[in-house]
Amino acid sequence: MRTVFNSVSRGLLLIAIGVVFFLINYGYLSWSLWLHIFDLWPLMLILAGIGLLFSRRIPMSAVLLVFLLCMVGYSMVMGDKPESRQMFNPFYYISSSGGTGTLDVPLQSDVKKARINLKLEGAQVQIQALDSVNSEPQLISGKYKWKSQGSILGPQGAGFSTEQAGDTLTATLSPALLGENDKLNLSDLELNLSTKVHYDLDITAGAINGTIDLQRLLMDNLKIGTGASKFELRFGDTGIVTKGKIDSGASELTLVVPENVGLNVRLSGVVSSTNFVGSGLLLEDKNWVSPNYTEAKTKIDLEISTAAGSVQLERSKVSIQ
Repeated sequence: MRTVFNSVSRGLLLIAIGVVFFLINYGYLSWSLWLHIFDLWPLMLILAGIGLLFSRRIPMSAVLLVFLLCMVGYSMVMGDKPESRQMFNPFYYISSSGGTGTLDVPLQSDVKKARINLKLEGAQVQIQALDSVNSEPQLISGKYKWKSQGSILGPQGAGFSTEQAGDTLTATLSPALLGENDKLNLSDLELNLSTKVHYDLDITAGAINGTIDLQRLLMDNLKIGTGASKFELRFGDTGIVTKGKIDSGASELTLVVPENVGLNVRLSGVVSSTNFVGSGLLLEDKNWVSPNYTEAKTKIDLEISTAAGSVQLERSKVSIQ
């Protein structure tokens, strides 16, 4: 009887493995299913222990079969995205590659406002104003690095697009497809922006490090959503009101704001440390406000939400015009 049970369980295991590969090849399951071995390996110990409790009457093939079914169920619960319908190709292989790209958007005379959307992974970021000595007017210039895991085909797109509606231009830099299923992830980014137009800047990133220098930029709205990061955010005396919202994980954020600029900061979440008291800000109805906020020509309004993050403020004496 035990021999028959062993044979049946081995047959069912082979059938189950074949069915799983068919479902993956036809796009009903994801190849990332096999990565869940690292998540569920303790279950193998539990199942093996149950087999020992029954004096080894449960064969290892039955244990593996149950483990495989658990992996399939776990993959579905986790919402793994299935690959597109592409049959297995033995000449297709996964390789790590990367490269660089450039950004070059001329400034049209009818563009008065720009919306910049940046969707990054873990990236080293440097954002600043364009050098005014450029011979030709530019709205955006810069360069970036990308990394990918893809096929031998190489990149099919840079992940950068622009669209103009009226006097507003929208520019988006985001992950792009390399081949049919492969993703291009942006890493190091150096972005230079014109000082002649108003901006809305939206950054979504897994993690960022670096400097976002807005001292000479007309920034109307700023939105940053990121995980654990470390970056410096610099503001200048631009004569406008800038509204910003920052959501981050366990991050280290440094704000550099000129003394003559009005500052209003609302903190939420878990802030591990801040120096707002020593920097001269006053607490008014859960907002940290600079004494000169009401009469200041330039105002910075920020909402900052962190998870065990640090927010430090530097009040510079000289503002770059």
